[in-house]
Amino acid sequence: MITTLDTQPQEWMESNPNAFHTIAACTFDNIEHIEYWINKLVPKNRNGEFVKWSSGKRNVRYRDIFINNCIKYVNEIDFYVNCISAKAGEMSWIAWSFYMQNQNHIRQEKDRKGRNNLVFQITEEKSIAFPVLRAGFLIWFYYALKYLSDVKKIKGKFLSDYFASDELGPGEGKALGAAFVNFLLKQSNLDIQISLPTNERFKNLDRISDYFCGWVNSIRNLSATKENIEKFDLLSNKNPMIDGFIYIPLLTIIDENGTDITSEIMRKVIEGSKINGENEQN
Repeated sequence: MITTLDTQPQEWMESNPNAFHTIAACTFDNIEHIEYWINKLVPKNRNGEFVKWSSGKRNVRYRDIFINNCIKYVNEIDFYVNCISAKAGEMSWIAWSFYMQNQNHIRQEKDRKGRNNLVFQITEEKSIAFPVLRAGFLIWFYYALKYLSDVKKIKGKFLSDYFASDELGPGEGKALGAAFVNFLLKQSNLDIQISLPTNERFKNLDRISDYFCGWVNSIRNLSATKENIEKFDLLSNKNPMIDGFIYIPLLTIIDENGTDITSEIMRKVIEGSKINGENEQN
């Protein structure tokens, strides 16, 4: 099995707690299976190149072609589509909760831009720091992958090139987003890891997850047309392999006295505390 992953928008989040972010996980048997469906569903431009969802901003025709192809072949689609969404404000809550439960391994620091960062102690010598909003997204992303593994029983290779600031190659600061999510997955003893594409063939494999991600995220953020909303509903109702849902992990925070302080922490996040990150700028 190979699962391609994409997200809308990229992981660097803006200061809008009500904005939805969506992950699309499309699971196939192998690379040839992915390429078969890319050729069947994804539109090409005049140069014969596959067009991404974002490339259709000025010409919605490409998006309509993909959506109509999905409707046309709905009964033939034999790969899994799981589109998982959550609001940015809920990710702030996830960052809060994760911090409160792991203070032995996480601390807060200001970076050079004055942003509040969470610093994760990976080993005695090594730590990774992220602005709170980005940390919230990456932690939520980890929980989403855990859900796919535990509940949807998706295993095998996870392939993604969407991490906004990740780069391949040697040196400090390379692939930090993917490395952090993989670290959390390993700590949970989950037998899954994210791989970044290493060649041109692999870089083209995310085309379908890109389209489903853009499609569902436009629905969540109320920017999709009524027709495109109805078409996704039709698709998911006719084919049980296609799913779109909102996912917020149920997290409980217990203080050192054994008291459940979940509602108190959630209230602080809503009111706007020093760690909520809603006023951060990237």
